[in-house]
Amino acid sequence: MRLALFALLALVAVGSLTGGVAAQDNTTAVANATDECTETINEYTAICDAELDGSDVVIDIHTDGPQTVVVTEAFRKGSGELNQRRVSLDEGRNTIRHRVTVDGGSEGVTIAAGQTLYQKEVRSSSTIVAGPFTGSDVQAAGIGGSLGVALTTLYLVARRVYGRTEEPERVA
Repeated sequence: MRLALFALLALVAVGSLTGGVAAQDNTTAVANATDECTETINEYTAICDAELDGSDVVIDIHTDGPQTVVVTEAFRKGSGELNQRRVSLDEGRNTIRHRVTVDGGSEGVTIAAGQTLYQKEVRSSSTIVAGPFTGSDVQAAGIGGSLGVALTTLYLVARRVYGRTEEPERVA
């Protein structure tokens, strides 16, 4: 009887924690998905994504019409020659790969489009934990961790109450 009451209380506690999260909606993700090219270079060109892949900078650029841009390595420590090349872009989304010197500091490129010179710093992407994270991701992780601890504790208590273990065990 005491075990049933304990189990019922545990389920009510877990259910009350997850109820508020299930009622929330995620309208920011939908708004950001339709407007992902947020870094404007000029009135015709915007950067959608940029990351460091080994010693290459990979940039996704959206342009409203065909144009030519000049991509130059930036952020190099010390003196020396910088890698530079001219790239022709078609209308729509384009991907540019440009080799840079990786020195462990800030790597990046400058993009000359028309009369605008735009500087973009890039960082290597993590394959273990990739972001960006939202508030709902943090809530889901917290609830998952709490649920794991609650279920493990419930299992240990049930094992002890039903006498499936002989050694004394500290619970909680």
